[in-house]
Amino acid sequence: MRNHPLPLITSLAHGGLTTPPSVTQQLTIDATTIYNECDLWVEQLYDFAHADLAPWIPAAGQPGVLASVTMPIARVLVDVNRDPDDLGQPDGPIKTMTSYGAPVYRKVPDEEQQQALLEANWHPYHRALEAALRTHANGAKLLLDCHNMAQHGPAAYHFPGAARPLICLANLGDAHGDPQPRLGWTTCSGELLRAAGAIAAELFADLALLEPTPGEAVPTVALNWPFAGGYIIQRYSQGTLTRPALPAMMIEVNRGLFVGDQTMNTSITAANEPAIAQIRQRLYQWATRVAALL
Repeated sequence: MRNHPLPLITSLAHGGLTTPPSVTQQLTIDATTIYNECDLWVEQLYDFAHADLAPWIPAAGQPGVLASVTMPIARVLVDVNRDPDDLGQPDGPIKTMTSYGAPVYRKVPDEEQQQALLEANWHPYHRALEAALRTHANGAKLLLDCHNMAQHGPAAYHFPGAARPLICLANLGDAHGDPQPRLGWTTCSGELLRAAGAIAAELFADLALLEPTPGEAVPTVALNWPFAGGYIIQRYSQGTLTRPALPAMMIEVNRGLFVGDQTMNTSITAANEPAIAQIRQRLYQWATRVAALL
């Protein structure tokens, strides 16, 4: 019987809504854009210490995970799931274009400003994640990179307009979780990803999109589509001199389940607490069953 938290470290990289003061006056985007670019309510979805999860926690068990690292800054401004060396890329660590192709700045920050943004915001997140991994090196069995995604692909991303699954699981591999030829390795085994996908398919099959598109088929689960994973799982699944390698997996939940079919202009609304609670309970059951496989 489990008498400790789940042996996971969670990364919540894209849930922030805060703007760095140093760039506020340069922005062309407003609060509505930041809201629609954010992984909305991600900290509530993956709150594995929430009181409503009590029925699924063993009597002698403890809620939560070993550690969770969150990012307060809006990901449309500073994206900690991007390589810091990719400055100058529109979708890099300091973004200059939204996922719908709109400019972020009236005047793009120069290199000095961008480096300052990295130092003040990007690097602290990764220092905290590194520290969590070192602290729990003997207990952590999986790094779970936690996200959510718009119901349809935004205009400036791959597969624009495409209907997305309810759940996407990723390990940098192919549609079966196996290594892609160009990379040759994955951040966790294909066997684990496929098993995690089967568990998710069982747990989420009864949920429905709030604003479904008539005639549009939406799978419950897809592996490595529309996202195969990003910088965080790639970096931290690899060991260093100060910490061992750790299997890593990315999970994306469709925001159509708890926000609706967003566009770049969707109005800001309060969190849909009942829908979020339904998903959180399933995510916790999913995480518990996946952890048992490790």
